Amino acid sequence: MALVGFFDILGTKDAVMNDQFDDLIALDFVAPVGFAARQYPSLRFAVFSDSVIVSAEEEDDSLFLMAVQYMYGQWYADFIFVRGGIADGEIRWVDYDLVDQMFNATPNLMYTRVYGKGLVIATELEQRSGPGAITFLTESSSDRLFAVNPNSVMHGTTPMLCWASEREANILVGYSKIHLESKSNNGVGRRHALATQYYWKQVLLQKKFLPDLYILPNESIET
Repeated sequence: MALVGFFDILGTKDAVMNDQFDDLIALDFVAPVGFAARQYPSLRFAVFSDSVIVSAEEEDDSLFLMAVQYMYGQWYADFIFVRGGIADGEIRWVDYDLVDQMFNATPNLMYTRVYGKGLVIATELEQRSGPGAITFLTESSSDRLFAVNPNSVMHGTTPMLCWASEREANILVGYSKIHLESKSNNGVGRRHALATQYYWKQVLLQKKFLPDLYILPNESIET
């Protein structure tokens, strides 16, 4: 069974409709995915619109955690708030050389063929869990990530991924307060901001820190 992650930018629809989404945000969102894909070739990645899929086979659980840790660190550094769902299940990447050779030279066609129960579960988990720029975990995926690093999982009604170093967590709890203060007294945006601030306070309280390793192994990357 694979680890399957589905990640989505919060509030894209409202941002687009209010002319607050642009090419730079889209590029800042996809760039860390490209760097992670280059560094971890045994993982699979796909980007479409404001969403990312990442999957790893069981022997690559630690690489999956490092890739997600790297991407989240870069997204937050660019003030891109992302929520996600991670599941343990089936995913199928459909690769056919003949079809790829036929259409790779077609500049007006871009595609990724991927499906599976694990992807469905991860997508539904992201959409149906509580508010906040948080990645939620199924019980089985939390067990696998806990085995990689116990600090990567914060238990609750639904387990949550913890990905930040102590330095980053201290910065982000302060930033989440500023972000909350910028929101109106009601609405979906404020609920997300409240939940995000509470999450970071709990990360600090429970000391759920990962090593500070946003420079990828074997390569120094500046973004």
